[in-house]
Amino acid sequence: MAGLAPNDALHELEVAMLHVFASKCLAIAGFCILCYDHSLTLSEEVEFIWKQKRSLVSTAFALIRYVTPLVLIIDLYDKGGLTHYIPDAFCLGWYYGETVWNLCAFALIHGLVALRIAYKYQVEFSYTVAYSTLFRVCFSQISSHLWACWLPALVFESFLFILTLIKAIEHSRQKINTPVLYVLYRDGIVYFLVICCCSIFNMMVWLLAPPTLAALSKYFVLAIIPTMGSRLILNLRSSRREDIMPTGRTTADETAYEMHPSKGLSRKSSGDILGTFSPKVGSGNRYISAQERHHLPQIQPSTQYYKSHEGESR
Repeated sequence: MAGLAPNDALHELEVAMLHVFASKCLAIAGFCILCYDHSLTLSEEVEFIWKQKRSLVSTAFALIRYVTPLVLIIDLYDKGGLTHYIPDAFCLGWYYGETVWNLCAFALIHGLVALRIAYKYQVEFSYTVAYSTLFRVCFSQISSHLWACWLPALVFESFLFILTLIKAIEHSRQKINTPVLYVLYRDGIVYFLVICCCSIFNMMVWLLAPPTLAALSKYFVLAIIPTMGSRLILNLRSSRREDIMPTGRTTADETAYEMHPSKGLSRKSSGDILGTFSPKVGSGNRYISAQERHHLPQIQPSTQYYKSHEGESR
């Protein structure tokens, strides 16, 4: 609201407070509906979930049923105006945790709905599954439209790649660079290319190849995708091990150091790298990056520092 007239600024503030109040009211209403429905269906839950054999559906039901209220309770405490101060560390951690749970909750709910539809089709599909004594494999009849199931993954990965490119261009213009960002962008591009190739390969095989080649790409892709996912995690962890030398700080401090952007950091010359080595007095222990350790022998003692201390000793 910088640059606005006092009356306009007050109006904007009033509108913002009204919007926040409306959001709080709707959140409380949703939480009340959730709790009320839980109380109404508790007896049915005990009868049809807890007294039955454990399954994937019952596990997903329990997670949605009991984790969501806990998340909403913290949300109401956080955004309901029940506290006068919340640390920034909690806000940041809870923001990511809440986002992850929202994605998981929607995935579980949509998965349960998809299972209902899949069961209906599975009844008809089961008649086409059999064991071939000639080829010694299990086979099934594949629909001619099944190739389209790879389109959502391809569209989703393309959308994520576009978001990655937008953020990479933004960081490049602002000259923001961290070890983790470098690994994220590098592996993100490689992951996208591999996943796209796998999805297109599957689509082409299931669309153009004869039915006997239906398994040509299915299990190969099933092995490649987890391999890429494991590589993403391992490369991210190894970048932290290579670029940071711990000096007695906690894991939270280590993560904060990795994700803290260093503007104007350039690795083209040793002078630029040496310029980044600037420990602050009274800041406690810090991390020394691999580039700083490499150039430590080249750092010359400051003559001005010794002259000033010689004057003090005299």
